[in-house]
Amino acid sequence: MITLKQNNGRIIDPAREIGCIGKYDVLVAGGGMAGVGAAISAARLGCKTMLIERETSLGGLATIGLVNIPLDFSCGIGKEMLSRLDQVEGHWHRNSDPEKHKLILDRMISEAGVDLLLHSYAVDSIVSGGLIKGVVVENKSGRQAIMADRVIDCSGDGDAAFFAGCECHTGRPSDGMNQACSLEFRLGGVDWDIYLESDLKKNDPRWIKLIEKAVADGDMPYMIENHLNWVTHLPGRPQHRKMDELSLCFAHSRNCRPLDGRDLTRMYLEGREQADILWRFIKKRVLGFENCYLIDTATLLGVRESRRIIGEYIMQAKDIAQWRRFDDVITISGHGYDLHNPDGPGNIKWAEMEIDGKKCYAICHTGFGSSWLPPGGIEALTDGFGRKGKDMKFPDLPNYDIPYRSLVPLKVDNLLVAGRCLSADFMAQSGCRLVLACMNMGQAAGTAAALSLREQITPRKLDRIALQKQLLHDGMDIGQKQRQIPGINPGH
Repeated sequence: MITLKQNNGRIIDPAREIGCIGKYDVLVAGGGMAGVGAAISAARLGCKTMLIERETSLGGLATIGLVNIPLDFSCGIGKEMLSRLDQVEGHWHRNSDPEKHKLILDRMISEAGVDLLLHSYAVDSIVSGGLIKGVVVENKSGRQAIMADRVIDCSGDGDAAFFAGCECHTGRPSDGMNQACSLEFRLGGVDWDIYLESDLKKNDPRWIKLIEKAVADGDMPYMIENHLNWVTHLPGRPQHRKMDELSLCFAHSRNCRPLDGRDLTRMYLEGREQADILWRFIKKRVLGFENCYLIDTATLLGVRESRRIIGEYIMQAKDIAQWRRFDDVITISGHGYDLHNPDGPGNIKWAEMEIDGKKCYAICHTGFGSSWLPPGGIEALTDGFGRKGKDMKFPDLPNYDIPYRSLVPLKVDNLLVAGRCLSADFMAQSGCRLVLACMNMGQAAGTAAALSLREQITPRKLDRIALQKQLLHDGMDIGQKQRQIPGINPGH
């Protein structure tokens, strides 16, 4: 109980004692894919590990967010996870079953010996002398403290790091606007075989012309999105029987403020209304979907970007366009720019940058898929070195490095971050945020936390070669088969 006292309309919350529910070697805040990777890796290396998650299951967007498309490099704990999903018919062509995925993650966390606390928000951080000492959580038991020698922030929003005093960026530099957010939805009763043979699939596979006509005809009250982003199947469900079940990325909220409670509420309400509009439009307009029905909408909003912690190194858009290599690489990604337009329909797969003194609109190998083009259109696009048209060149194995320094925040010690809150600029973050990239970053952060404890040094001072050797031992891919990494594979 708080006795009511006010000061200029603000409620005074008096000082109070908070009970401590435990002391851990490693505390991981956030049980999405990054947090699962971090917690399992730390626990397997002998650390007493606690994982806290605000939702009622693990996996984040990959499970309750219905983003059942675990893309990017499969290695380490991520590869093990996909193998276990295969065993229960929960994975097919990089499509996953969200419900089976939850259970697999539960089992992997339990088998690793991780102490798990669900339905618990990180609401503050405990700091002393520039060192993070623990996190304050709030749940049905009230407000409680959890102490730890190392904290890994995998919350997506960088909550624990922010509360600890870390500097961060959010949104695009010009106006602070964040990427569009999406509430995914699922459809059942689809005749996928008929759709595959349709003129729409053959001639307008992203539904661009279909959507334009639907808006013009009034079947859509406004352009929610100017193309279909992706469609996935639910593995293990009936196929080729006119009963296919699909997940769709189509709904989009714009002008988003994902760190504002009221705007999050607005986006959930808007997302459900959009799903209702879209499934009815699809049922009316798309061959093979005549008997479809809405199964559900996600219970977790697809927030693509909010806080990005300022770390020892800030990944740059040019790092992705030029497929940059770093000696302290901890994982690799093959995903190019993927910015969902903050204030209008479409996605942006190019980045404005200066190359040799000239303004360029650079792309990666995926950049031709933009539905929002720069001034000058497709002819204005360049590769990462300013070459246009037929002169553009891309690597045979297109991928870039994510460096360890992008997981190490400035100023606050004994703290690491992993996942979409890594240290990166607006456009670079749009590329390195896929499901398995986040899990791989998490495994690297958990490994680093464990090794730093073993060596009794801060994570900032950890020898990157020691970290990389442990990651390789544990099945990670840091690009060692493609190039020479100093101190790791001489003579490659």
